[in-house]
Amino acid sequence: MHFLIIGAGLSGAVVARLLAEEGHRCDIFEKEAHVAGHCHTSRDAETGIMVHRFGPHTLHTDNEEIWSFLERFVEIYPYSHRKQAWAGGRLYPFPINLQAINQFFERDMTADEAREYIAQQAVQFSDAPRNFEEAGLASVGPGLYNAFYKGYTRKQWGREPTDLPAFIFRRLPVHLTDDRNVFHHKKQGQPVGGYTHMVERMLDHPLIRVFLNRRFTPDTDREVYDHLFYSGPIDEYFNWRLGRLAYRSLTFETERRAQTFQSCGTVNYCDEEVPFTRVAEHKHFWPFETFEETVITYEFSHECGAGDTPFYPIKLADCKRLYEEYVSLARMEANVSFIGRLGTYRYLDMDVAIGEAMNAAKATLHAIEEQAVIPCMFVDIDSGSY
Repeated sequence: MHFLIIGAGLSGAVVARLLAEEGHRCDIFEKEAHVAGHCHTSRDAETGIMVHRFGPHTLHTDNEEIWSFLERFVEIYPYSHRKQAWAGGRLYPFPINLQAINQFFERDMTADEAREYIAQQAVQFSDAPRNFEEAGLASVGPGLYNAFYKGYTRKQWGREPTDLPAFIFRRLPVHLTDDRNVFHHKKQGQPVGGYTHMVERMLDHPLIRVFLNRRFTPDTDREVYDHLFYSGPIDEYFNWRLGRLAYRSLTFETERRAQTFQSCGTVNYCDEEVPFTRVAEHKHFWPFETFEETVITYEFSHECGAGDTPFYPIKLADCKRLYEEYVSLARMEANVSFIGRLGTYRYLDMDVAIGEAMNAAKATLHAIEEQAVIPCMFVDIDSGSY
């Protein structure tokens, strides 16, 4: 078959590679001048440091199949991500751990003592927490919540924490040990040569053609293709017929410095009066390389307008309803599948995006073998996976 794939990010690249390896031709339209989507990396021209152009990324997973698939294309160097938080004029380990708790409360507690102390601080609600703020207060109490989460959340999401769902807070770990790992998967690392190099290797196949600076529009000739995989925003595919889905977008300001700026890859700035949400220092992500100079990036969050790049879906009830209406339209389309974080309007870690793309390719190959219809969606939004 001859497939058209919109987007050369991880989802589109994985689907293309697996289909091409089974003898199917894949053309990829990518609107940017590079592949790899938001995990795009390139070297800074002056320092030679590999820079994450759209915010820092780390490979992490417990799935051996995903890890083995990636290792076919690139060497993955072991790397455990560390981060810190700046709150109230002081620097703390983050996610919150035993050291941060003792530092914040100016105590010297053991893990058991800290657990009891935090339980005493926690706010008791008669029902399950209804929103982000109640989840935070019920988990860590007002002191830690106000210092580390409330202001940062307002900056990151542009909304009151009381308007955000509780599950967002539940994704944020709190450790009652001195553990500083952000992730706890068995496999963690960074691809040698960067993420764009990894995706370029993935797309290096005689049955794959990549067209950069090529946008998909309603006028795009689709008659020569048997099926379309669309990894762009689902509302854009329909020309925003029902309205725009809500996203937060990001703006980045990068600067070079003569010496190391911070002691780890990312530092969250939790105080609301600080305009940026975090600072990334890129050389920390590549421990197998050594540089005297440094490159840092300030990250600013803002509402996603018509000309902005969508990053984080805003998962409020009205957004969920609108997305479900677009899914209903999508299911009436012939020979189209929606994939990836934008096509399914979900925040996805890289390993999840890769795994879902692998499953989409497998399902497609099975449908071809059975002479069945290729699914429109490969995730079940009705099951609560939204």
